[in-house]
Amino acid sequence: MIVSKPIFLTGFMGVGKTKIGSILASRLSRTFIDTDNMIEAREGRPISRIFSEDGETYFRDLEHEYIREICNLTGSVVALGGGAVVESRNLELLCHNGVLVCIQATVDTILSRTDRRNDRPLLSGLDREAKREKICAMLADRAPFYQRAHLTIKSEKDSMPENTVTELICRLEQLFENN
Repeated sequence: MIVSKPIFLTGFMGVGKTKIGSILASRLSRTFIDTDNMIEAREGRPISRIFSEDGETYFRDLEHEYIREICNLTGSVVALGGGAVVESRNLELLCHNGVLVCIQATVDTILSRTDRRNDRPLLSGLDREAKREKICAMLADRAPFYQRAHLTIKSEKDSMPENTVTELICRLEQLFENN
């Protein structure tokens, strides 16, 4: 049985945190929260505009405030922004207050998924090759933070999110049995 601690989903943009998180929350009868959507709703503007008008530092401070708030919500599944765990203040809160799950995908999968949308402020204005280079560099920078997750699971472009969720539930059950 999976305890009621919050389950936090981290990973790079485009790995499927929101889709997987939504399905996972439904299957576990939990509340689903997407921190990016929460920030956009409360700020009344998209993240791309927050970045362009106020900068990444302002956004990261907002993100930290919301993470502090959601760390106390038992029975939830939370999809985090891709860079949330890079902030050590966030990473410590998340690891201490819940189960941190890192969702991974290959660079090609990430590139394919992020190409579908133009609202990724850290990739805006870049051609496909420049995006690939930026994704590779950012993944390398974030790897030590993503490695701190309690569990890691893969989500590739050919995998069905429902299958990923089934595997994740089994892994979570094993984690809680062993602790």
